[in-house]
Amino acid sequence: MKKNIILDYEQAKDKLKKIEEKGIIKREPNLAVTEYGLPIEHFTTGEGKKDIVITGATHGSEIITTDFVIKLMESINPDDTVWKEVSQEFKIHFIPILNPEGYVISTSAVRKMIPREMPQEEAEKICKKYYMEYREDDVHPEEQKRYQEMFKSIDYTCIPDEYKELREAVKNIYEKYPDLPKGSLQIWSSNGNGIDIQANSEFNPKINEINEGKKVFMKAKRFSNIDISHPGPINCPFDKEKGFKYEIETAAISDLLDDLSKQGKLFLYLNYHSTGGLIFQRPAIPPESLQIPGEELTRNERVNFILSEAYSSRTYKAKGRDTDGKDKREKSRYRVMTGQELATSTNDIFRLKYPQDLLIELSGMGGNPIAPYGDINGNYTNLVESNLDATKFTFHVASALKNLCEKFSKRVQQFDKNADYETVTETEAMIFDEFSKKIMKLKPTKEAFETELEEGIINDDGEAR
Repeated sequence: MKKNIILDYEQAKDKLKKIEEKGIIKREPNLAVTEYGLPIEHFTTGEGKKDIVITGATHGSEIITTDFVIKLMESINPDDTVWKEVSQEFKIHFIPILNPEGYVISTSAVRKMIPREMPQEEAEKICKKYYMEYREDDVHPEEQKRYQEMFKSIDYTCIPDEYKELREAVKNIYEKYPDLPKGSLQIWSSNGNGIDIQANSEFNPKINEINEGKKVFMKAKRFSNIDISHPGPINCPFDKEKGFKYEIETAAISDLLDDLSKQGKLFLYLNYHSTGGLIFQRPAIPPESLQIPGEELTRNERVNFILSEAYSSRTYKAKGRDTDGKDKREKSRYRVMTGQELATSTNDIFRLKYPQDLLIELSGMGGNPIAPYGDINGNYTNLVESNLDATKFTFHVASALKNLCEKFSKRVQQFDKNADYETVTETEAMIFDEFSKKIMKLKPTKEAFETELEEGIINDDGEAR
């Protein structure tokens, strides 16, 4: 029988080595080496003057993201016409495991439950059970969570000898903070210091609460028994005893984005997370201390929206026909999230500071780390196939859509300087629909995109035809 497809850290590294050996994708110097000695590996492909950055495993337990980024790297074919054009226009940066310490911790716990040799069918049943327990914890929360109960016998000793310093660090965290529940090792989103990279932002309001000595718990019912005011598996922004600092992993991705941005090369950042089947595109409300011109925010959110529409158009959580004969793909596209809240996380800040930043939640099945593998023929296959297509498509049309959006925005300013976000994006969505209908059937080159967009979709008044 077929072995299960879940990738532990060593398997992921082996796949990356094989990809490198093919010569299509080049290994770059590591972005950094973590506190416990693990490399943050960095790969590139393409010769273009505009740069795209792609990250997986910002949260160590979001192993589906690394799985997907590796599949994306494997899918690049230099003989394919579209990929050839993309590689001429862009240089693509892959950071498949931004948080390798968290990935080792989480997948070590998974391997105790699901060994490498376990048949796929048996592993899938465990993952489906985990998904159901996880959902139940959000509907009928108990102090001891059901999904944690599944892993309650697994502790830090599951971490291999090869990572003994990391294992010791995790041991110390559980011993120092005995309130951390048993069965929480598999959801280890943080790094080896127990700090969550996404939460590790100086603008995180929980920092003040923690400094005031308050206990802080996440709103999600599934995590309501985890105090995040001290280091642990998820969402702790800093170690109060040491004072706030940016973790090595946070600094590594920040430095890469900042360097490319200062050179005027950063074009797009795709930040992959694991569960929701959603795309977060709108720049958040900036903190008062972060000075960003309003025009820049407006431009970013409008371009982000139309690129999100492009990406979303190729995604689906289900396929086939429903009872009315309608295509399930259209009804199960990833939703583009347009709401705004105050910027608190690292990616909130990135989306404010840098152009074209999309946070993509891959799986419709929530429950890190293994629930996305609870339906291989449905959820897993659909997310991989559709996101591979969405990524390729978005790269191919991104520049044309960005130019279109900027020209449209200038027209809007001429006619209505106070046009609100909803009005503009509704029109953008109409424009994108026309783009899809009139152009994509022809599978034109990038040059044809530019001409057809200007001549076929927008008239001289900047309105959709």
